[in-house]
Amino acid sequence: MPWREALISRLTPEVSALLKGLDAGAAAQLRELRFRLGRPTELVYGGRSEEAPPVLDREAMEALLAALCGYSRYAFEAQMAQGYLPLPGGHRAGVCGFVAREEGQPLRMSAVTSVCIRIARALPGASAPVRPYLTDGEGAPNRVLVLGPPGCGKTTLLRDAALWLSDEQGLHVCAADERGELFAGGLPEGQGRRLDVLTGAEKPLALMTLLRSMAPQVLVTDEIGRAEDVGALLEAARCGVGLLASAHAGSLGSVLLRPALRRLFDARAFDRYILLGRESACREVWDAQGKPLKTGGRERKDGKPGSGADDNDRAQRDGLSDCGRGEAPRPLHSGDAQMPAADERPDPL
Repeated sequence: MPWREALISRLTPEVSALLKGLDAGAAAQLRELRFRLGRPTELVYGGRSEEAPPVLDREAMEALLAALCGYSRYAFEAQMAQGYLPLPGGHRAGVCGFVAREEGQPLRMSAVTSVCIRIARALPGASAPVRPYLTDGEGAPNRVLVLGPPGCGKTTLLRDAALWLSDEQGLHVCAADERGELFAGGLPEGQGRRLDVLTGAEKPLALMTLLRSMAPQVLVTDEIGRAEDVGALLEAARCGVGLLASAHAGSLGSVLLRPALRRLFDARAFDRYILLGRESACREVWDAQGKPLKTGGRERKDGKPGSGADDNDRAQRDGLSDCGRGEAPRPLHSGDAQMPAADERPDPL
């Protein structure tokens, strides 16, 4: 289903009219719709944004929220308390407001003040620049962490890569689609012949369920970074399963500053780290030890983009420790300060 039709079914008439009024060129470039209480609607395109009516008052904001929930708000309380709403077609609405808590846990969100609808698009071939790094050159899947800031195309790349690994490489691929952004809209017709999707379950539970019940060769998941994710990813790595995941980060150095991701790095849980630029462009690639394989869009002379881990990395695979801690690697860039051990820093919220 085209994205406009998928979204219009979950919008109020005044917001639907805004989408219907976009010409084909603007619709093709639209990335986000942002609504803020008492302020004009913001339309975000590839490299620019503009304001447009309507201006939502409290009543209109509540009406929009009800429509986004399919007029069954109670069914989405858990997701809303975490700040998002899954939408048809793999789209997602971020939500801001007042979060009521019970025993320290988010219970429900009320008095919503902002909504950001992010438009998901399937882009066939989006993973082409990184495919040489997804396998070891002999058909076995690598364990790959895709890095990049919000909005650079990580989810789009993961979606296309999962289909490629399934259909072109003949691997059994399982996706833990916690927030319904990867394949909640269903698989493209005729694609994903060896792809299984578990939607809605929290990442650690979904990963372990798929690992135990579906015998995957590759596990795919989006937006890792919580301490709770680490155990499941390490268990999958110990079992020899390929991994394809993403995380918000602007460099490999920033990965090492986040305790949960640092733990995975120290355990050599990933064979490759890939940093994306705009529109899923492959900017930088590092191996399991932080050695650059691609810098500034160019392959390193000593890099082997098609190869998997070397003998030392294979040994690290077999010796993944429970704690995932090893010696702190040297700074990755001349400007990077040596970072303290992961257990000396609080996990950021």
